[in-house]
Amino acid sequence: MRAFRFNTLYLLCLLPFAAGANVVDVGAYKDATVVYNTDDCDGTPCAFINHGSDTTLTASVQSASVQRILLAFALPSGINLATAKCQLQMQRPVQAPSGKYTLVVSEALGDWDEEEVNGSDKIDTGNQVGSVSAVKNERPGVVDVTGACRNSKDGQVGLWVDSSGPEVSFPSRDTGAAAQLRIF
Repeated sequence: MRAFRFNTLYLLCLLPFAAGANVVDVGAYKDATVVYNTDDCDGTPCAFINHGSDTTLTASVQSASVQRILLAFALPSGINLATAKCQLQMQRPVQAPSGKYTLVVSEALGDWDEEEVNGSDKIDTGNQVGSVSAVKNERPGVVDVTGACRNSKDGQVGLWVDSSGPEVSFPSRDTGAAAQLRIF
């Protein structure tokens, strides 16, 4: 009986580690803020300026300058997308509205170059795959983006992130704090 208790307790202690063995976190391998407006930025329409190497990613639809966050993740090989679940985790904002806002995540369809993408590019928006409410500068909760993972092409997942409120900015991968895709 004593050996049974020891072995059972030992196995129960290891269970959380075994359960997490199939969790994979993948950082965005490219990200950018895409600006859509006709304002003039030093002689160039702001929509034609690339923000792929900026240190922040900004989303806002309630100003004269609509800004969207564009993310791309490379899926690890060996993932069974028919059964896997995927969640997007943004980092804590570096700038956020003073109240509540909602992040809405949709599929980004098509490939893009981080060093060239701008508001004149035609990167289509696919299905809305999830959303999460956020408050001030607290780190938003996870967004279920399983639909985007299951619809992915060529082992890559592209996502648009929009904000329902005033401008919110997150650190970009260029700061070492990339948005994360959790696959389990």
